[in-house]
Order: sequence, then structure tokens, then C-alpha cells
Amino acid sequence: MRAYETSKEEAERMGAIAFFGDKYGDVVRVVEAGDRSTELCGGTHVHALGTIGPIKIVSESSIGSNLRRIEALTGTATLERVREEEAILERTAELLRVAPHELPERVERELEQRRALEDELRALRRQAASGSAAELAGGAAAGVVVARRDGVSRQDLRDLALAVRDQTGVRAVVLGGAPDEGGVALVAAVTKDSGLVASDLIAEAARLVGGGGGKAPDVAVAGGRDAGRLDEALDRARAAAGL
Repeated sequence: MRAYETSKEEAERMGAIAFFGDKYGDVVRVVEAGDRSTELCGGTHVHALGTIGPIKIVSESSIGSNLRRIEALTGTATLERVREEEAILERTAELLRVAPHELPERVERELEQRRALEDELRALRRQAASGSAAELAGGAAAGVVVARRDGVSRQDLRDLALAVRDQTGVRAVVLGGAPDEGGVALVAAVTKDSGLVASDLIAEAARLVGGGGGKAPDVAVAGGRDAGRLDEALDRARAAAGL
């Protein structure tokens, strides 16, 4: 590495690079890294590239328009990071009972199996929801179903509400529950000829449990935080449906 001062005109003639639109005076500091790079810079630099040792980039991000920030480790810190990552790789291979070089193929196979199991689980849930939908529809009052189902994910609760709505004789359904992941979930679904608006059915209920939701007229989903007031919220939904 070589650093020296020269005139701005001479530096430009040599093709020195000025970054980020920095402004320079008549005398500039030029930093050369062999024949690879010639830049204008006022920072502190090593006298030889070998002083830096190995470099490992650990992150890269945007810090503004057309500006990127690169963070890297150098010297012994790089070697320590490499050893740490090798240890993680070896431990992962040990857990999966494969050689390190076989990890990508094994992980891909595990992901494929997981996707297949998730598809199977969704199918089973749809089947279960279909049975539950018929049961819930049997308890409809004036074509309206309002019920609580705890331990059901938000997506599954929505799917169940749609399945109930599609049952004969049902014109509106409101389901509420406390999912395993916490909080409160509310779903309302109405038929097109019900004369009801889904979002209106759960608007007050959502406020009661400390949340809010969408404004869709046919299917509305809302959330909240206070599961202790869920039963009261469902009573509000019944009132909104005219029950």
C-alpha cells in the first residue's frame, strides 16, 4: 500500500476514484493498493495489504440513496469466526447424521418432507372443519351461528367460518377464539343475500377485546389482546346480528 499527497488535478489525471461525492481541496491524499485500486481518502490505512490478513464480510446493508455499508472481520477475528462457523456446521451435520458436504441435500429432503406433512395436516384440518361446520350449523338461530373455538389458529378459524357459512340454512357466522399463539381471533362471514355486513358483526366485539379488524363486507377478520372478554364480545356479535 502507498499513501501520498498530490494535487487534485494530478490525482484525477491518474484516475483516482473519489467516492460518495466527497469534496476535496487543492491538495488530496491518494491511497494505492498495488495496481488494483487508486482512491482519494483521508482515513487511516495500513502500509501493506498483508497487515490486514484474511477478510470476511459479515454484513451488507443500505445506509442511504446509492450508499451501501459493508462490515467485515479481519485478521485473527476472521479465523475465529471461520472456526465458529465450522463448529456449527459440524454440529448440524452430527444432528442430522450426515457428513458436512451432504448437508444441503439432506436439508432439501427434510424441507420436502415437511411440506408434504403440512399439506397432509391442512387436508386433515379441512376434513375436521367440515364435520365441525355441520355441527355448528345445526345450532344456528335464525340462520346465524355465533360460537367460540379456542386453540384454533387464525387461518383455521377463518376456514371453519367459511365452511359453516356454506352450510344449508346459514346466512351468517361469527367465530371467536383464543389461539395457541396468544391473543384473540374473530371471524365473521355472511352470504350475499343475508342482508348483513361481516365487518359490522364484529366491529364492536373487536373493540371490546382491545383490537380491530378489516372492513370486508363478506368475510371480516379481527384480532385483539383480551381473551378474558371474548365471551362478552361474542354476545355483542349476537346483538349485532339481531339475536
